Amino acid sequence: MDWREDFVESLLDKEALEFLVKYHLGDAAAGITRQVIGKGLSSLSEPQLYVFKTEVVDEWLIRKCKRCQADVPGHDLIGVWENDGFCSYCADKIAKDD
Repeated sequence: MDWREDFVESLLDKEALEFLVKYHLGDAAAGITRQVIGKGLSSLSEPQLYVFKTEVVDEWLIRKCKRCQADVPGHDLIGVWENDGFCSYCADKIAKDD
């Protein structure tokens, strides 16, 4: 199955993608991600799709909490990135245990 068919559109949370562009992505991946934000996934060429899949989707958008293994939806991804891979619930529990 083509990954685009199974790609959850909610992962394309604009705020999360803009955060990646600003703080984490290299030049090529950042430019492609800006294009996805502005024109959508369907606007990408095959080489661009490959870069977006390998450097953005696989690296940043498909995430599970490191502690509870819960899937993290697009709108919560920034918190996971800021909490070193933990969802907000687990990050709060860890902070309280310290």
